[in-house]
Amino acid sequence: MELTVKRLSECTLNQAVEAWNKGFEDYYVQIVMTVDMFLARMAAESLSADYSFVAFDGDGPVGIILNGIRTIGGVKTAWNGGTAVAVSHRRLGVAKQLLEASIQLYREEGVSRATLEAFKQNEKAIALYRQMGYEVTDQLVLLESSEAWQPGELPRGDYTVRWSGPHEAARLPFYNANSAWQTGWQSLKDGHTVIASDPQGRPVGYALAKRVYDASGEHTSTILYQCVTNPDAPDTGGIVRLLCSEVFTGADALRKRAFNLPRTSVCAEVLAAGGFTVATEQVKMDKSL
Repeated sequence: MELTVKRLSECTLNQAVEAWNKGFEDYYVQIVMTVDMFLARMAAESLSADYSFVAFDGDGPVGIILNGIRTIGGVKTAWNGGTAVAVSHRRLGVAKQLLEASIQLYREEGVSRATLEAFKQNEKAIALYRQMGYEVTDQLVLLESSEAWQPGELPRGDYTVRWSGPHEAARLPFYNANSAWQTGWQSLKDGHTVIASDPQGRPVGYALAKRVYDASGEHTSTILYQCVTNPDAPDTGGIVRLLCSEVFTGADALRKRAFNLPRTSVCAEVLAAGGFTVATEQVKMDKSL
């Protein structure tokens, strides 16, 4: 094997997409992409061609790792947005070389924390990430439902709810900056923040969500990314139910999803009680540099 690792910015788009599709052809979920889909994902997730790498055996692309870097809560953070190796080249150290190149780049760029998510059942990948210094810091779930939302008891009192741009979440003192990368406000350029306030006008909770529309403008699904309450607020369960009711209003017959919520969060408990079921489970892993 004549393995070389190049920055994605030094490769053609077709080579990058070929490496991606070869690596994920037998994955747990279907994520094979066209060039246009690949470009859209890079932009949506703040992934960088300069920070990402493609592995070649001779002239053929056989592995890929996508990386993004952001400053989150004052901490320069890198995210591994996907590592994949072609079936023909697994167990040959390709993934390890891609990770080593990425971690070296993180250090050169002054990154303090590296993060990623991995499917819980992908034990081999998790073992490799541990070998590279990552530790599991949270258990995540993707919940979904196509049934009518049953909110349960809403909080008493004259609470108000307003919709705003996703950046408004970051301005709240209890914003969860350490959530999974794709659930941060920066990844929701076409999403919304829903903010609940108490009768005195003080914010007591927020949700980050997105409504998905088809080519004819029909609302087809709603995705919830975060639902967090002020730790000092009373009846946090009621506030979460209020926010979820606002997010999922008008979506009774549509697909409803909650993406990468902490398994033990109040929101996950409220959604499970309202009929949502677990579709997939992931682990969140972090590494200090």
